[in-house]
Amino acid sequence: MSFQEQILLWNHASLKVLDVRRTVLQPGESIHGYQLPASVFLYASRGRAQLLLDHSVYSADKCHVCHAGKGTFLDIVNVMETFEYFMVFYKAVLALPARKDLLRLQEKNNPFRWQFGFMPQRSLSLFLQMEEMHQQWTQLGALEKFHVKALFHQFVYVMLQQLQEQGGEMTSPEPVSQAIRYMQERYAEQITLQGLAELLDCNGRQLQRLFKAKVSMGPMEYLMQVRLGKAKSLLQHTDVPITEIAEDVGYTDSYYFSRIFKKHVGFSPGRFRDKSGQADFRRQNPLILSQLPIVPSKLQKYSGLGEDEYHYQDLGRGMAAYADSNPKSSIAVGFMLTLALLLSVCSGPTAVSAQADGSTAYTKRALVQSSAVVGGTAESTAMAAVHTTRTIRHLKGELPLDKIPGKIVVLDAQYIDQLLTLGKQPVGTVIATSDVSEFPAYLSHHLSGIQLMGTKEKPDLEAIKLAEPDLIICTEFQAHKYDELAQIAPTLLLDRNADWRSTLQTFAQILDKEQEVPDVLVSYEHKIATLQAVLASKLGGETVALIRPRDHQIRLHTIAHRTADILYRDLGIQAPDCAKDRERSSKWISLESLQHVDRLLVLTDDSNKELISEYQKSEEWQRLRAVQANQVYSVNTTMWIGYYGPIAIDLILDEIAVAFLQEDLLTV
Repeated sequence: MSFQEQILLWNHASLKVLDVRRTVLQPGESIHGYQLPASVFLYASRGRAQLLLDHSVYSADKCHVCHAGKGTFLDIVNVMETFEYFMVFYKAVLALPARKDLLRLQEKNNPFRWQFGFMPQRSLSLFLQMEEMHQQWTQLGALEKFHVKALFHQFVYVMLQQLQEQGGEMTSPEPVSQAIRYMQERYAEQITLQGLAELLDCNGRQLQRLFKAKVSMGPMEYLMQVRLGKAKSLLQHTDVPITEIAEDVGYTDSYYFSRIFKKHVGFSPGRFRDKSGQADFRRQNPLILSQLPIVPSKLQKYSGLGEDEYHYQDLGRGMAAYADSNPKSSIAVGFMLTLALLLSVCSGPTAVSAQADGSTAYTKRALVQSSAVVGGTAESTAMAAVHTTRTIRHLKGELPLDKIPGKIVVLDAQYIDQLLTLGKQPVGTVIATSDVSEFPAYLSHHLSGIQLMGTKEKPDLEAIKLAEPDLIICTEFQAHKYDELAQIAPTLLLDRNADWRSTLQTFAQILDKEQEVPDVLVSYEHKIATLQAVLASKLGGETVALIRPRDHQIRLHTIAHRTADILYRDLGIQAPDCAKDRERSSKWISLESLQHVDRLLVLTDDSNKELISEYQKSEEWQRLRAVQANQVYSVNTTMWIGYYGPIAIDLILDEIAVAFLQEDLLTV
């Protein structure tokens, strides 16, 4: 749409201001998953933060203007300093009678729903108009409301004038992506095609057409797939009655739910639950790499068996099967795998001797020191009876603990990993995963009776109350609900992106297990040192990029990202120039930017498999150096990005070893 066409529609539109708000966020606070009820102008008046409009990222400094349409998801994160902003919600309709050409133009390109953000060069006039609008809106008189309407017209004029002068770019919204996110978060609600279309400010036929073009199914069929996926996970991981599960996933009629489930899954819900308890039905290996076509064929020799087995096909060095099911043994197997790979690719007596010493250290000092216990068991009750005085520092100040908490609720699923490392399972958690299942494979079979308490964006306060926790641990995602949580139980607000080592120290202090942390850290450093030396010899100066295809774009994780930090800082792997950005942890890039990257690690999950397949078919993808060299590796998004704890990180190291060193192992 040309700028003149856009002005034409603005000029013929009837504009109605619906609300004017002023909000202040303090450092550490954030807003997640707020779906705009109307079109909006957002003006940042002071401070710094990151704004996400349907995952389009804007670094908002003071005097930054953003616009988005109804149905857009807004996230405000990484608040560096006190962040103040205004929001003007409005509705725009073409005044009737309107010319047919204008109606067709709006249907094709609706400027009132477009997304953009820019830093105006002359910001003072915009700020004064926004401040005056807010002041007048808080008055009660109709005359003041009329004044707001006049000010809003002036604001839009000045904003569009500066946007034209500065050549700002606009992007059209993606109603399919908005609908998908809405259904994934609110699948239990009564959702209709017409209601969804109205929410996204489009018509039902248009949404149906766009949905089928993007995901090869209609919105209601997609909703059914989401609901069945959630139901399967609840059947696998809980003992909740089937009638309740049906209601929890959006089906008020349990008989209808059972019929739909059997038709699409092949088993009745009861039969599915019975089979889920059999090891042969739930074969999962937390170390196995994804078998998507994106994985080089040479990596597909790596396979797994049952959930109680960590079995590797003979790769030429006679690796034997190893069976166990607790986190400690899982990490021990990881050490064995990595050390076997390292021993196989190293040559010379010095290298072998050094690794033999390291091997001995690893077998004595597994990364996870004790197996998990279920909160509320006899052991946890005994722990709670031990009285000690500790003061835990967190983002809201200090919290004194006079006893070890027996029942802990965590509102960020990554903390399950941290607690299991120290031999403790929370009684409840929220769900945070890009896959259909609630928990990643590497953790699910270690959990017993854990209660689900909503999502990290929308925790279920009633479920938390019913759990009667001794301690609640939340992050910036729930900062706006901190006071409500603190009324339920003592609550800690932690920085979810803090280094995993310091977070482990905090959890150890909570559980009075500080003595276990040094062994975990020493084991990690030993493993890093050994793997780093071998990778330096193997990779030389080759560059490695960590990417995540999503929303029809490529997201690159930079050296500032916490997982990429393991690659680039801890392991010393060379980062490509495009990833050397210390200001942002991730950014959108083009495929062309990856042209000269030697190796690619592709974050893969249920939400982006089809998109990855699309990229693979493109000529631009086939021209990438990493693709032509058969050096593209698929890794699980949830474990690599969502879970940031010792167990996940140890498994990530194993996957790196398998991916980068297995080709040498096959030739020895």
